[in-house]
Amino acid sequence: MKKIISLSLILTLFALVFTGCLPASENTKPAEEKQEKNVVDEKENEKITLKVAAPSGPTTVSLIKMFKDKPSFGDNIEVIYESIKSPDLLAAKIISGEVDFAVVPTNLAAKLYNKGVPYKLAAPTIWGVLYVAGTENVEKWNDLKNKEVVTIGRGLTPDILFRYLLSKNGLNPDEDLKLNYLSSPQELAQTMIAGKNTIGIIPEPMLTTVLMKNKDIKIYIDMQKEWKKLTGYESYPQSSLIIKNEVLEKYPKVVDKFLTEYENSIKWVNDNPDKAGTYVEDLNIGLNAKIVEKAIPRSNIKYVDASNAKSAIREYLKVLFDFSPESIGGKLPEDEFYFER
Repeated sequence: MKKIISLSLILTLFALVFTGCLPASENTKPAEEKQEKNVVDEKENEKITLKVAAPSGPTTVSLIKMFKDKPSFGDNIEVIYESIKSPDLLAAKIISGEVDFAVVPTNLAAKLYNKGVPYKLAAPTIWGVLYVAGTENVEKWNDLKNKEVVTIGRGLTPDILFRYLLSKNGLNPDEDLKLNYLSSPQELAQTMIAGKNTIGIIPEPMLTTVLMKNKDIKIYIDMQKEWKKLTGYESYPQSSLIIKNEVLEKYPKVVDKFLTEYENSIKWVNDNPDKAGTYVEDLNIGLNAKIVEKAIPRSNIKYVDASNAKSAIREYLKVLFDFSPESIGGKLPEDEFYFER
């Protein structure tokens, strides 16, 4: 379980309009059967409950309009939404098959797939939330030489990506600077706000909290832009939507409708950050409306179907694999990992 906990912490959530079935022949179907009331493919009266889960943070923010509006998927379909604070609890729910749709770290999705957990990756939706910020005079990578930088979790996603970017910019992570690992994101934020540490790798929305509470802190490096300079991809797919195989097979129209609603939710969040912030605060998951509003532009929330993001996902997973094969389950996933709409 500890291994699952650490993996699910690695940082560190839908694209065609739904259409009904083609009309049946006038000579073979009575008129009333032409009106499809539900999007489910099974018996019309079948009662179905589907569960959607995401970690607190940008992943929950990406789904917030669905959390709030609870769009209909048919009179016989109930969809339950849950924002989960505990990463280990979310991972356990996925492994047990309790969750049907989940937004998780992309490397965790690969890890679970490689361990035989029956889910597919449907769409990356969080394209990097990591920034290097602090109070010292830092303008370029070489200015970090001989500095101390705080982060969380040795071997977790922020650590791997930072080490990768350091090495690609001519710095040895183990010799040219000191990396200090703290126990939690909360501890990292508190030390930066209090001025106990002067340089840190900070994810959104924590970064916005730190910037609002310590006006001396500035953003030095946007790690997403640095990734683009090195790889040519717009950013890295940090978190992605996964869907249970059973749901993909039994309810393809529900899946398509869900993906459309998710894509619409993400567009709405980016267009209405103030309202999205209010909705998130109403969930009582510990996120302030104003902080969420200010964090959304730097949270890089964007829906891309897996089929269109496959090369970007593979590039990201390969970087993680090269640093720590176990972080993605020991191998790059096969094509079956990706859901094709």
